[in-house]
Formats: sequence, C-alpha cells, structure tokens
Amino acid sequence: MGLAASLLIMAACEEAKRFEISGGDKTPPGEPVFVGSKPLPGGARVFFIPPDDEDVLAIEASYLNADGKKVRFIESYFTDSLDVLGFGKAGAHLIELCAIDRSGNRSTSILAAVEALAPPVELVAKSLKLLPSFASMLVKWTNTLRESVYVTVEYSFMLNGEIHNFTRVFSTFQTEMRPIDSLKLFHNEPVLVKVSVKDKYGNMVSKRDTTIVLLTDELIPKDRWLLPVPGITMGIMQADGVNHYMAIDDLIEINISSNYFITTMNNPWNFIIDLGEEYELSRIVTHQRWSGASGISVQGNLYSGNNVLNYNLYVWNGRAWQLLSRCNIIPPMVMSETEYTDMGKAGDMFFIFPEEPRFSIPARWVRLEALSGKYISEITLYGRKAQ
Repeated sequence: MGLAASLLIMAACEEAKRFEISGGDKTPPGEPVFVGSKPLPGGARVFFIPPDDEDVLAIEASYLNADGKKVRFIESYFTDSLDVLGFGKAGAHLIELCAIDRSGNRSTSILAAVEALAPPVELVAKSLKLLPSFASMLVKWTNTLRESVYVTVEYSFMLNGEIHNFTRVFSTFQTEMRPIDSLKLFHNEPVLVKVSVKDKYGNMVSKRDTTIVLLTDELIPKDRWLLPVPGITMGIMQADGVNHYMAIDDLIEINISSNYFITTMNNPWNFIIDLGEEYELSRIVTHQRWSGASGISVQGNLYSGNNVLNYNLYVWNGRAWQLLSRCNIIPPMVMSETEYTDMGKAGDMFFIFPEEPRFSIPARWVRLEALSGKYISEITLYGRKAQ
C-alpha cells in the first residue's frame, strides 16, 4: 500500500472518530463565530466559522417566532453557512447561534442580527384577488417563489332567511386560480368573504373583509337548437357519426345507457350547434360517456377511454369562427371510485373567460372542436339572450 493511500485511510479514520458517541463527555464545545448574513425572502443565509473543536458535529441557529416557540435550523459543521427561514415580516431579526458536539453538548449561544426580505406569505397575500363569477367566485393569487402556502377562504351569505357559512382551504406552490362553486344563491345576493394566507411556520396574513355580488346567468334552453347534417357548414366540417341529437337531449349516459354521440373522424373534429337565436355565453358543461370500459369498475369510462377531454370552443361572429376558450378536462383526484360517478353526473364546467368571467359576444352558432377523444354524452350552455 502506498504512502498516499495510507495517509488517506488514517484521515478517514480520524474523521470517523468525530461521529462516535461519547456519553461521558460533558464539556460544551466552543462558540461559532458569526461572519455575516444575506437577506432571503422571509429569512437570511447566515455565514459562520465553526469552533476549532474536533468533536463538533453541527451548528444551530434559532429564534422565537410570533407564538413564542423556538424555531431551529441545523447544518453540518463542515459547511460555512445555513439558511434561517420563517420570519413573518421583512427587516431586522435576532437569532442565536451555537455549536453542538457528538455528545449533544451545546456551546454558549451568541446573538446575531440578520436582515430578512418580505416573506412569501406576505407576497402571496398582496397578490390575492377575488372575482365574482357565474354562480360562484374565483380566488386568484401569485406565488412566484413557489413556497408552500395555505390560502383560506371563509364566506357566508343569507339563503332562505338563514346564514350559511363555509370554509375552503387551498394548498399551493405556484400561481393558482381556484373556483368556489358551492354558492347556490338568489340573484344579487351579497357574499361576505374573508381570505387569509398562512405558511408552514405559522405566519398568517389576513386580507380585509370583502363583500361581492355574484354574476348571474341562465341555462340556455335547447328546444330551438338545430344540428347541421355532416358536411361543410360555414367553412367547417360537421363531424360524421350517429346520434348527434343525443349530445343535446338533456340526457346523460351515466343515467341512460348508450346515450352519447360518437364519431369515426380523427381529431380534431367539430360539433356545430345552431342555438336558434343569439345568446351571450357564460359557461359550458360537458358530460362524458360512462360505459364501455373493460372490466367491472364504478368509474367506468369516466376521465379515460375515448371521452373528449380537450376541446376548443368557438362562436360565429358574422365573418369567421372566433375562439373563446381552450378547455382541458383534468382527471380529478378522488378518494373513492364512487366519487367519479358523482363528478360524472355533475359534468365538467368551464367559464367561457376563466381569467375574468364575463359574457361572450352575441352569437347564434357555436362550435366545439374536439382535440382528443371520440365520445361526448351531453353539451350544455349557460348565458343570456343577446342584449
């Protein structure tokens, strides 16, 4: 064995001794030296020099949070910095630094002042927006740092002379927009909303209470709807297939066996509807085929198989087909198979303008361009007669 290899083995053995437990050692190690810090969102990167003690294993930084609880951060002795996070506001903060040896002994703590930038919880709270929508409301926020935060929405309203209170909690790492659609209210009924943002360190920022009035729309009746026969209509090919009418007969396949439209065309294919008169659209709901999956399953064919899960929605503006929305049906995360059937019966709803709910331009002709799948059980539209 060469000299270099022998020296390497000896050094490794000496390093290994550092991690041996020495229960009889009661002597605390020396103190670390605070070098400085760099501000971070809701925290600081703390630079230090560990004490020159052979049995030191780690350096700990800690502080008391708003609840008076100590929050600790530990880093190995062979680094020169550690990140301290979770401050609830920007500015100066006091931390404690100490060294910990292999017997668990702690050195005397030293105080150090560090600077923090605005925490993620505050940035998310500042970006929060509440938007009234049709029979629902939207809560929007931006989480550019992609830190884990929890957005809580508490809302209440009067219905049939009684106050109804609800709470929804959303967890997110990024920019989000979540609909809250459990609001079955009368026209122009105000909703009192309270929104707060909390992080995993317990910091919370509450927004000022807000009262909003939801937008109202109506189910567009289908009694005057007409479907062009397969072929060219306004420059677009109406899909071939059988049972076109089953997609607009107010019956869904999960309740009525084989009640769905199917085409033999490759994607993309089009389903064109003449509404009979001009409407301004607000929402679309589609229902999927349930039967046809292999094996026995409560889920059946829902959110799988050859169902249409991606489509574009157009209206005829008098000169050309105008794109309104791109709708992507995402398979839901559910706890049990029976929840799939509940969602299948409810259908998949999209706002025509999801970023800022409003009515479309007046139009009589509507086109659904299927980007995937061959089956669709029902198409339902909401809106109002052209103003």
